[in-house]
Amino acid sequence: MILEIIFIVFIGIFYYNTFQWLIISWLNNDYYSHGFLIPIISGYIVWNMRKELLIIEKKQSQTGLALFILGIVLFGVGDVYVIRFLSGLSLIITIFGTVLYLYGWDSVNKIKFPILFLLLAIPVPFTDVIIPPMQTISATSSSYLAGLVGIPVQREGFELKLPTASFQVAAECSGINSMISLLTVSIIYAFILEGGLLMKFGIVLSSIPLAMIGNSIRITSVLAIANRYGQDVAISYFHDFSSLVLFSVALIGLFLVGRSFGRLRFKKMF
Repeated sequence: MILEIIFIVFIGIFYYNTFQWLIISWLNNDYYSHGFLIPIISGYIVWNMRKELLIIEKKQSQTGLALFILGIVLFGVGDVYVIRFLSGLSLIITIFGTVLYLYGWDSVNKIKFPILFLLLAIPVPFTDVIIPPMQTISATSSSYLAGLVGIPVQREGFELKLPTASFQVAAECSGINSMISLLTVSIIYAFILEGGLLMKFGIVLSSIPLAMIGNSIRITSVLAIANRYGQDVAISYFHDFSSLVLFSVALIGLFLVGRSFGRLRFKKMF
């Protein structure tokens, strides 16, 4: 018990700046506003497994100590070169190594999902790279869908022009928010479903096209409302509401993907 406390205190002090960066990111980065939920969900999963964990024989592993040291080294590199993502990644490696060193492989195998799930709380540094292609896909697919249903729209880059209105497919409208959120939900969904790795991988992978399809339909619906009732109505009354509706549709799509693999059977989590 004393050794566990020493490791917890060490990680808390050593990674204080990393924890601070994570919290600030969750508060200010719209793409990672779900970050507060990730450690809560991971903690709940571990808590739910507590009875099974208590009966597992604890066998310390020196591999865990090596991973712990690797995590500290990566933190040092991230701190020197101000690579916050690397510091966050090192935190997960350090936690993984600590659990492995203190409790052994059997315990780690039992809780590897909640530990790895923490990775979703770390803001990745390449969102600015993937957003422009997503904007292009969203603008192109939305203008195509709008044309199919008879909406007179012209696309110029990220701009969608109607006869009486004009919309810019900004970074916030690229679908990145929906994709990150749906990816997180899909991973949880795949975890609680009973089934093989192929099914779980299929569910997680499907979240990306589902998010993009949902976003394209959302933009098209905004164009339809603007074409019918004007730009002010589309922006003031429908824009935000459409995000919730279309994300719900994407969630239903995710459920149907799981259902396509057969009867849904869930793990007992509550």
